[in-house]
Formats: sequence, structure tokens, C-alpha cells
Amino acid sequence: MDLKDVYALMERFEKSGLSEISVKKDGEEICLKKAPPVQFVPAPPPHAAHEARAAEPEPAARHAPDTELIRSPLVGTFYRAAAPDAPPFVEKGDRVAKGKPLCILEAMKLMNEFQAEFDLEVVDILVDNGNMVEFGAPLFEVRRV
Repeated sequence: MDLKDVYALMERFEKSGLSEISVKKDGEEICLKKAPPVQFVPAPPPHAAHEARAAEPEPAARHAPDTELIRSPLVGTFYRAAAPDAPPFVEKGDRVAKGKPLCILEAMKLMNEFQAEFDLEVVDILVDNGNMVEFGAPLFEVRRV
């Protein structure tokens, strides 16, 4: 399969209602899986975040009461852009329309693009590009607009 075929398959898969697909052609196999949707969780009150993670400071403890956290729905590598030489999807202070990409999480060599589930303003980006994130780790602090 050439790269053009792979990209076409990825595009059709993204638009489909399928959550997983495997394709074998000419002795090569490609498996695509969709990750669960990004979870939007309101930031906890400062004292609750501090009690829950006393040994490890969490950026959520400094969040404003009118903001929410976008947390990682999977374990993977966090990327702010589609490619190393591409501009980041979002910057601090950006207003992002529903459906626009926020980041990519790579898990098991599969790139999962995560999109905004509502119109928002990026208050803070809580992960550095290329860092590993755990399930439930806060990725962005956002405010609904």
C-alpha cells in the first residue's frame, strides 16, 4: 500500500461510524482504532486538588473557577502539531471552534487527533510537546465561549 492509499483509508475511517478496522493488501496489514472521545472535566476547587495530590503538585490547583480541564482519554505521547515542522494546533489565548483540532495523542503508533467538543478559549496548555501522558492527565485548561 502506498502512502496515498493509507491517507485515503484514514480519511474514510475517520468519517465512518466504525471504531476499529483492519485491512490486508499485498501482504501488508493496517489496523486503525478510534480512541474514546476527549473528556471535559470541570477543574476541582483548589483545596480539593491539593488534598488529592499532596505529594505531586498539579497545575489544576491554580485554575480559575470558570475553567474546565480537558483530560487525556488514553496513555500516549502528546503532540501539539500534526508534524514536527507544522505550527501548533492551538496556542494559549486562542479561541477554538467546536470540531477544530486541539492536539494529537500517539498510542501504539496510531495518531489520534482530538477535537474541541464545544467553542472554547485555551487558557493554558498543561503538557509539553512530545511528553508522555497518562490516562486522565490534564492536557488543557479551557473556558467555554
